[in-house]
Amino acid sequence: MADTPRRIRVFIGEPSSIDPCNGFEHDGALLLRFLADPLVDYSPATGEPRPAAAQGWEVSADGLQVDFTLRPGVRFHHGREVTAADYVYSLSRVARPETGSKLAYHLACVEGYQDVRDGRSRVLAGVRALGRDVLRVTLVRPFHEVASVFGHRVTAPVPAELAEADAELFRVHPVSTGPYRVLEPWRTGRGLVLERFEDYYAANGAFPDGGAGHADLLDFRIYEELEDAYQAWHRGELDVVKVPPARIPDSLPLGERFRRTPCALMQYIGFPTDVAPFDDPAVRRAVAMAVDRQAIIDTAFSGTRPLAQRILPPALAGQDDADLTAVRYDPAAARALLAERGVGPVTTEFAYNAGLGHDQWVESAVAQLNENLGWHITPRPMVWPEFLRWLGRADTLFRMTWAIDYPSADNFLYPLFHSASIGDDNFTRYREPEVDRLIDTARATADGAKRQALYAEAEARACADLPLLPLWFGVQYHLVALDSFDVDGPVVDLFGEPVLRSFRPKA
Repeated sequence: MADTPRRIRVFIGEPSSIDPCNGFEHDGALLLRFLADPLVDYSPATGEPRPAAAQGWEVSADGLQVDFTLRPGVRFHHGREVTAADYVYSLSRVARPETGSKLAYHLACVEGYQDVRDGRSRVLAGVRALGRDVLRVTLVRPFHEVASVFGHRVTAPVPAELAEADAELFRVHPVSTGPYRVLEPWRTGRGLVLERFEDYYAANGAFPDGGAGHADLLDFRIYEELEDAYQAWHRGELDVVKVPPARIPDSLPLGERFRRTPCALMQYIGFPTDVAPFDDPAVRRAVAMAVDRQAIIDTAFSGTRPLAQRILPPALAGQDDADLTAVRYDPAAARALLAERGVGPVTTEFAYNAGLGHDQWVESAVAQLNENLGWHITPRPMVWPEFLRWLGRADTLFRMTWAIDYPSADNFLYPLFHSASIGDDNFTRYREPEVDRLIDTARATADGAKRQALYAEAEARACADLPLLPLWFGVQYHLVALDSFDVDGPVVDLFGEPVLRSFRPKA
């Protein structure tokens, strides 16, 4: 009789995509951690970049070129060995407009990117295969941290012979290089089961044991409401689940099974900076002064989340806890500032994605603003896919989270504030030439200390303009069935995600 497969049952919301080219939101990105290994990966404990599908890389002295030496024996899930030519195809595929990748902007610094976006070319001129085992990437502007970009799953390879043969099948049954592969095609609302890939190269340097994973199956189960998933964990139907904010006090007595993990994440209220009255920095500051963030943290999260007075979380800012926003809760001063600007009562909405733990605190924030400013703000809950589409044309207040794609100040500041990111992750449509200049100069600076100083200037300037109000830094709360697993290393990583590759099912 065959042994029962060892599985890990994990809560997720409905992903928007499971193709490496477009896993831009949390749930798709979580699945792709196991489906696709990029050239570079990150230590779960420290975020340090380590060789993964590449065995090494070298950035040129001028920051305009990076050469990756591919690791021998890395195979696609259908068996073929990966070559440098596969990266030329895969990266070009991401950039092609018909692919529809919301992550293509990560390659905007690559030579030939705009030609591909504009349809003048099908292949990124700056991505070349130097034989089977060396990939050269040439940039249009210096970027000394460019190797970190190739830790994002959007840069993982896919086989052209499958992606091109049947694009619709590939959308629901993608093939890449990770330690797990799709067992059956993804169907909306049905979750996804991944099976262990026996020909995985098992030498990912981010993991002491090579990152092959120990469970036979990763069983991702979809719940529309986080509370339902929480109850399923208590019934023994899930092994890993996030904790609804209202359930944090109930979870504290569960000891090691309740995981409270600081992570590189920042929750914020966004302002559409090209829509009146939010096009006025003084109005944005008045709104910020009318939100009692600490009261929301205390009420909705049992006081367990750190108040954010800057953009970069502690994982990236280190010991520097400078107050860069200078926002204090002061409703009277907020009303006086609005009166000074000639702004009367405003009728608008507050948009957010419902059902994943945001409802309570959003309603509290809306109530504070209505009471403190005399405004008429209505909460506008949406399902996650609808909310993501809406963000591209945001015209009211909204809530959003930014979590790092890779551990770098650039990965906070460029997506959120650079004008080139408008239409991608700069949902506030903030545009400030000086911030653009500081970020671009930082990217071109080889000296690490000087580079970080430039990023700090850009952060300070953005905080002064306040296109978004930082609320709190990330703490992820999980319940984990540790009676069923031994875990080698951190249970949850710097990104706030369970390190499922390190979960070893107990006999």
